[in-house]
This record gives sequence, C-alpha cells and structure tokens, in this order.
Amino acid sequence: MTHPATLLKNSWRAYVRDWRAWLILTAPLMGLAVIAAGITQLLPQDPAAQVALLHSSKWIGFAAIAGILIAFAIIILVARVFMTALTISSYRSLNGQKPNVKESIKVGFRTFWPILWAAILRGLIVLGGLILLIVPGVIWAMRYSLAVSSAAIEGKRGMAALHRSKDLTSGKLFATFVNYGVIGAIVGYGTWILILAVMIIFIVLGTMVMIVVPGDAMNTAMGGIALIALMITAWFVKPIFPIASTSIYKDYSDN
Repeated sequence: MTHPATLLKNSWRAYVRDWRAWLILTAPLMGLAVIAAGITQLLPQDPAAQVALLHSSKWIGFAAIAGILIAFAIIILVARVFMTALTISSYRSLNGQKPNVKESIKVGFRTFWPILWAAILRGLIVLGGLILLIVPGVIWAMRYSLAVSSAAIEGKRGMAALHRSKDLTSGKLFATFVNYGVIGAIVGYGTWILILAVMIIFIVLGTMVMIVVPGDAMNTAMGGIALIALMITAWFVKPIFPIASTSIYKDYSDN
C-alpha cells in the first residue's frame, strides 16, 4: 500500500498539472450554486412571508413544489455526471495521460444510472450499519468506499461495483480508514484556511461596500460577496477529494 503522503503528493501533482480540466468540470456545480443563491435572493427573507406567499395561491404552492422537485432532479443529475467526469479525468491524469474533459462528461452521462444505483446501494448499506451499530457502518463505509470509482472506471454495475470495492479493500480496511482520514483532514483544514483567507479579503471589500452602498441594498451586496467567496473556495478545493479518492482506487487496483 502506498503511504498516504505519497497518495497526497500524486494527487497534488495531478491537480496542479491539469488545473484547467478541474476548473471546467467544477464550473457547472458552481453554476448551480449561483442559480440557487439568486433564487434565494428573489424570495422573501422572512419565513412568515415565505409561508404566506405559498398559501396566497394554490398555483404558487404547486409551482413552488414542482420547482423544488425539478431543481432537486437537476442537482442530482449535474452533480453525479460531473463527479463521475472528475473521477474519469482523475484516473487519466494519475496515469500520466491528459484528461479528456469532453469524453469524461460523455462517460458521466452514459453511466449515470449504474453509478447512481451503486451509490444508492452503498449509502443504504452504510446507513443500515450506522443504525444498527456505529462500528459496522464505519467498516462497511470503508469496504465499499471504492464502489463508485469501480462503477465509473471499470463499468461495474450495482452489486458488482460493491463486490469489486470489497475485493480491492480486502485486508486494507484500516489502511483505507487512515487514507481517507488523512485526505479528509487535509482537505477539510485546507478548505477552512482558504475560506479564512478569502473572508479576510472580502471583509475589506465589504467594509468598502458599506461606505458606498445604500443601507437597503446592503444585504444583497453582502450576499453577493459571500457567494463569490464560497465559489472561489469550492472551485479550488472541490476537485481535490475525487482526485485523492481515485488515487486510492488506482493504488489498490495496481497492487
């Protein structure tokens, strides 16, 4: 098994070398965040006013529910397709090949249902383990942690993807736990450090905004600043975890 530091080093090299591909593949996810934030800004901020708006007309309530369901479906589709595309591109990059963004997205669409099914099965198994006892849930989470990668890269379907993950992690559950723990800690702390840096920059900008923007427009202006800060953070951090996770998959499948 490759040391976690080596996995992180390989992931960082792939991240830096092919940064354009990661920015392109995370752009749709950022677009969804912008749309969601824009819709939120258009709605009344007071919860009582929101409830009153929904009850003011049955058509408004129906449209709101339909809109939420459609938005939820779009989010699942876009998130799953482009996370798969990130995995495919990560695997190519880690193998020293140039990521093919267009082809990776095609694979994401083509394998949407098999990968979604594998992810659902994994989630149900892990959830069942967590409900019964915490420890089985953690063990099963590690055992089936590579199911989605197997589905995306090898074309495994349903339980076959879970069985493949089980084979890859056999005898390596503790190592898998350590690898994901290290990656999660570094990505998590890295995210907070980046958020802090961005916040400092935008606090200064926010102070400038307070001087020139009328009071009634302050919430909108500050909301826009916060959204930009979130986008910058997510755009740079979001690709790291799938690259590192794919690096674990590659290490296990190669050995």
